[in-house]
Amino acid sequence: MDQPLKLELDRSAKTPLTEQIRKDISTAIESGVLAPGARLPSWLDLAAQLGVARGTVRTAYEKLSAGQLIVASRAGGTRVADRPAAIARVEQPPDPGSFLERYLEMTAGPAIFQMGVPALETFPATLFARIRSQAVRAESSAPAIYPDPRGELDLRREIAGYLAVARGIECSP
Repeated sequence: MDQPLKLELDRSAKTPLTEQIRKDISTAIESGVLAPGARLPSWLDLAAQLGVARGTVRTAYEKLSAGQLIVASRAGGTRVADRPAAIARVEQPPDPGSFLERYLEMTAGPAIFQMGVPALETFPATLFARIRSQAVRAESSAPAIYPDPRGELDLRREIAGYLAVARGIECSP
């Protein structure tokens, strides 16, 4: 870089110095003051020029690099990134009738699938009622006390059998 980068920092502002540096360089790039390919000072040199910590400038450069405004390389230093030319868009408003026509086509006729509406005629209500009543009867016949803290007897038997076969441990359920 032939001439030093002219940045104005307001140390009394509430905006952090990192953000001020990033914003000033970004504005210079977008306004054309810094052309694509222009070499920027190293973050060490810019930190010395501005009288700020190296990490402050480094963080600003990292944010600019993340925004694809600058490109940093060890051999070539830090340069302004090449920006593709803006593509001019010619927007045509959508045909106002097309949306309404499509909507009417989609909603015409019977709705095959409706969100949140179950097909009640296909639900096996009698089977469900029978299973539910069996579960209630089975629950009412069970004692209304706390279960065995050691666990279900059938499960304990299975674990004891597994330990005897797999580990050679003789134990009782």
